Amino acid sequence: MSFNQSELAILTLIDSFISGDLAAPEFESRYSISWREYRDSDVPKSTDKDTQRYFDSVFSAVDSYCADPDLLDEDDLDAQGLLDCIQSLKSSWKGSALA
Repeated sequence: MSFNQSELAILTLIDSFISGDLAAPEFESRYSISWREYRDSDVPKSTDKDTQRYFDSVFSAVDSYCADPDLLDEDDLDAQGLLDCIQSLKSSWKGSALA
């Protein structure tokens, strides 16, 4: 499977978070910006459905993340919850992309 430059940038960002190079608050900020730019470009129209769903699911997880423990609701993700969710999404995506 080949990816364009925009897709590679998003995949690299996700991998940086999973590997611990980015903390959850920084990942939240950078991914939100990158995903919106990606969404508003012509790129998603050429992305395979599994990858598009993966990027959208990561965005949904990021949107559920709350960095402030005082504001955390039961439906929100903390930093560890976000990491666990992103790792799970990546595993599912890799499984579907290789199928």
